[in-house]
Amino acid sequence: MRISKVTHHSELRIRIDFPYDAVISAQLKRIAGTRWSRTMGAWHVPYTKEAFEQLKQLFPEVEYEKPIYNANYAQRNDINLPTEIQKSQPYLAIKKKNETHEKVNKVSAVTVKSAEVNITITAKRLFVKLQKNETDTQYLKSFQYVHWDNNNRQWIIPNYGRNLELLKSYFQNRIVVVAEQTEKKITGEKAVMPEADTLKVINIQNRILKIYFVYNRSLIEAIKNLALCRWNSSESCWTSPYNVQNAEKLKVIANTYGLRYVYDVVSKTQGSPRLPKHANYLRCPKAFTEKLKELRYSINTQNVYTDLFEEFINYYPNKQAEEITEEEIIAFLRYLVNDRKISTSYQNQSINAIKFYYERVLGGIRKIYLIERPRKENYLPEVLSEEEIASILKAILNLKHKAIIMVIYSGGLRINELINLRVKDIDSNRMQIRISQAKGKKDRYTLLSNKTLLILRQYFKQYKPKEWLFEGEGGGRYSTTSVEKILKKALIATGIKKRITVHSLRHSFATHLLESGTDLRYIQNLLGHSSSKTTEIYTHITKKGFDQIVNPLDKLEKI
Repeated sequence: MRISKVTHHSELRIRIDFPYDAVISAQLKRIAGTRWSRTMGAWHVPYTKEAFEQLKQLFPEVEYEKPIYNANYAQRNDINLPTEIQKSQPYLAIKKKNETHEKVNKVSAVTVKSAEVNITITAKRLFVKLQKNETDTQYLKSFQYVHWDNNNRQWIIPNYGRNLELLKSYFQNRIVVVAEQTEKKITGEKAVMPEADTLKVINIQNRILKIYFVYNRSLIEAIKNLALCRWNSSESCWTSPYNVQNAEKLKVIANTYGLRYVYDVVSKTQGSPRLPKHANYLRCPKAFTEKLKELRYSINTQNVYTDLFEEFINYYPNKQAEEITEEEIIAFLRYLVNDRKISTSYQNQSINAIKFYYERVLGGIRKIYLIERPRKENYLPEVLSEEEIASILKAILNLKHKAIIMVIYSGGLRINELINLRVKDIDSNRMQIRISQAKGKKDRYTLLSNKTLLILRQYFKQYKPKEWLFEGEGGGRYSTTSVEKILKKALIATGIKKRITVHSLRHSFATHLLESGTDLRYIQNLLGHSSSKTTEIYTHITKKGFDQIVNPLDKLEKI
């Protein structure tokens, strides 16, 4: 049997190598913290004096290199380390290195040891508050998935494995408070407690509904019938994507069970603004933009990746992009999440832009940047009723503007697909609209309605477009901003208060097709979805068949 010192998952461990023996394996498991590493193909135990002594007691024949005890290192870190296992040759180099560290620590040792440390424990995370210094910072960074919470000035470490034990050991002479609290108190969020005889619903940014109530088995079964409803264990509440139908259903459920219905709306949490552009603002490397063009990425993707990568390189203005380390990349991503409070999709796009440069432009190996991410929520798209669509079209008096909105709705188009339509893409013989090289570089055909064709013919006679179906004032493609303004103006005129965008017309098109009995596979083809799971979201929105469902509570004769 032979042992050696290794670093495994940013943690010092003692590796044990021996020919397979079930008895030895069983004995090893008696040492606290013993684990098997599939990557190393060996057992390993904590790098502590206790574990080292147990190894020697259990296996007196264990072999290791000439021991050299680095007393300076153990004293400087205020922990009891085992004898270091190294060859005698590297000793001189280690001694010289320690001599350098000694000079530095003569000045900082008193400060480090006297600094107060507060550790707060929750079910999932450990929060460490202390006066920052280089020695402690380097130690805390050795934990996997650790990150700095700049808002609350504290380190956050996952509470699993031996993390808490290691922290207590390292800070054993300096800990002032070790307390257990709920996650919501630590992160500064106001804890929401369920109230008796009350169904409380919190609408988060018109995206998610958080539902709080005192435990009731039958009430839970009713809540679970909501579209994409799930239990959120971290916040002790049920969640469901927001839409008007779900909010109304919750109100009905509250009345059915005789509960007081409380409905609150929470606006968007504002993060710190993006760093402004200035005279010395770094621009995206030419190799980056050229590679995007070479691989035929869409114009929209090119613009997004370029903008996001520029935000990244300007976070480290004094470094070349090639010199930025993986740790610095992760630090930037944490800044986006903790300080900027960006969305999950923005975060993913930033990661993709960074990966594109290092992997595709520089030809590096593929990497996964590990960072604690918020769980992606399921959102139900907001849709308009057929009556609301009709009122919007009536409110638009300009012929060209009406034709634009009718084409988008009747064909289920994305806004970029509309502005890229050419005159030749309208096939009046087959009553189809051809969509060329849409999202995912796919061609498809969608529907051309009779009413849309009539409006388009009037539009052709009046405006006489040449190449693009809808042209701007200069003759080029119509802008997406102009399309958005058309819809916004119509929504104001009709008084519709829903959170509607141009893309909502596409969602409405799919929902209305489903409600009229169109097969889901046809809708998938018309929308250009690669997966049927994407199209299935509309089954959670449609009202089709709801009027035929009899609530089981209504069947009870005596209640």
